[in-house]
Amino acid sequence: MTKTVVREVEGTVSEYLREIPGALGHMDYEIRGNRVIGHAENGTVVINLTYEGERHFGALDLPLTKVEIICLGFTDAQADEFLKHYDAKMFRAGGG
Repeated sequence: MTKTVVREVEGTVSEYLREIPGALGHMDYEIRGNRVIGHAENGTVVINLTYEGERHFGALDLPLTKVEIICLGFTDAQADEFLKHYDAKMFRAGGG
């Protein structure tokens, strides 16, 4: 089964990549440019990152990155469990 989630997060691709090890937990992973591939027993997680420029809030210019998370080979429950762990780690780090 495949489950895909797309989010916009504040931050650059390089900032996101610094935080990804905690979000992937026990998974072995590899980084290929702006793509992160995590390998688990029950499936694969592919995270595609696309820098979308800056969002302007008054005097603030905040970088914005689109994050596409694709869970391949997971059951719905396994994908939801991964995403819950991901959210807990990445939202604490400022991403999501």
